[in-house]
Formats: sequence, structure tokens, C-alpha cells
Amino acid sequence: MPTVEKGEANLVNDSLSKIDATYIELRERILFGELAAGAPMYAEDIMRHTGVSLSMARQLLLSLGAGGYLKKSGRSYVVSTFTKDQVEEWRLALCAIVEIGALRLALTGGEKIDEAAAFLDAHVRGVDVRNERFFIGAMALTTFVLGGPRSTLSQLVEQFIPQAFFRLLWIADSYADRTGFLVEAGDRFLSAARSGDLEGIRQSVRFFFDGTAPSLYTLIDNMAGGSFPANEKTDGFQTIELQISGVPTYAGSSRSSTPILRPISDAGKLAFAPESR
Repeated sequence: MPTVEKGEANLVNDSLSKIDATYIELRERILFGELAAGAPMYAEDIMRHTGVSLSMARQLLLSLGAGGYLKKSGRSYVVSTFTKDQVEEWRLALCAIVEIGALRLALTGGEKIDEAAAFLDAHVRGVDVRNERFFIGAMALTTFVLGGPRSTLSQLVEQFIPQAFFRLLWIADSYADRTGFLVEAGDRFLSAARSGDLEGIRQSVRFFFDGTAPSLYTLIDNMAGGSFPANEKTDGFQTIELQISGVPTYAGSSRSSTPILRPISDAGKLAFAPESR
């Protein structure tokens, strides 16, 4: 396993427990390539290099695995490798689910649409995209569009889209020619929803996911080549956010895994494999 001993200086945060601070640091180091994709991660190594107890180290493995940052490999974990096929499948799946939520939200009428507009103004508009407050606001706005954390659509997102994908989307703006797609998509949605333009609602959702796709592809290509963006986020890794479904992702969570779709290309190989005789 690559060394994880960077941590002690960054764990000094009175508002976080040691295990939560360690989770945040490991998550950050995975996303910015300090812990290499495919590298094994063992509880004993985490314990030795960060000073957490063995039980806490095991909880960290479970939680990072549930978030998609680690992948189970036999009896241990390895740092996740994010491929373009897999990320594209997540992107398309999330776009489709959010589109359904946006259409349903529009059909509920004016009060809910006004609530969405107020939330966009209060928590997303005017917030620096590099700041984690923007990321948390975007997550919460998505949850609102899906019908709340207990909705069927939110449960679908939890099943199919790992937490890591949302962080990758946020980091990808490092390579973007422009940002602000979320606010513009929100404004397009509000305009279409108030006029009853269902096709306009669909287009507003696709505008965001298609607009952010090129920088996401660049991020994944660079990660595959061992090159990562500079960590220039403002207050970027201080929060352990809820999943879309409202399920906590704190380091002590007992959830051992979240089902994650395999790339369609892999599924096709399995589906059409010749029968053994």
C-alpha cells in the first residue's frame, strides 16, 4: 500500500472527530492522485500511518468503499480506477433520473417551483464553484429536484451512482473552459417549468450534463495517464456530505457497500460470452 502518513497535521480540526478527519483526508488524496489507482488499502496500514484504531481503520475502508473511492478486491480494498466507460454510464444514468425528477417537479405546480428558485438563489447562485459550499448546495438542489431524500428517484441514485462521481463532477471544472452550467440550467428549468414547456425542461437538464461532459472526460483521461489537477478548491474538502438519499456517509457508517453499475462494455462481454460445453 502507498504510504498514508501525511495525515496528522491535517487532523487538527476541533469540529471533526479524528476518524472523520482521516476519512476526508484519504478521500482527498485519492481524488488528487496521491494514493494511486489500483493500490491496495489495508486497515493495518491506515492504523499505523494515521493513528486511528484498527476498528476505526476498518470503518474507514467500509465507508470509502461505500462512497466508491475504494473497490473491494478479494478480502481487501484497492483505490478505485475511474474509467471513461464507467463515468459515462454514471453521467447518462444520473441525467435520465434527474430529467424525470425535473419533469415531475414542474408538474407539481407553482409553489414547488418557487421553492426551487429560492433554493437556487440562496445556496448556489453567487457561490464560487471552487468552494465546497457550492458542491453541497448542488447536491441539495439535486435532492430537491428528485423529490427529497426519501423519494424513489433518490433511492435509485443511491443504488446506481456512487458518491465519488459527484465529487469527480465538481473537480472536473478545473479543466472547464467555462463554469456556471448549473445556475444556467436552473434558470432554463424555471423558465420552462413556469411556461409548461416539457421539452424545454428536458433540454435544461441535458444542458447541464452535456455542458460538463467535456471537462469530465478530460479529468478521467488525465487520471488514467497519472496526471491530476492541482487541488485549488476553496475550503474544498471539509465536509462529509449526505448521499442523495439522505443516508450518511460518515466514517463510522456500517454500510459496507453501495451497488455500482459496471460499464456496459463489461456487461456485454458477460452477457454474450459463449456457453461452456
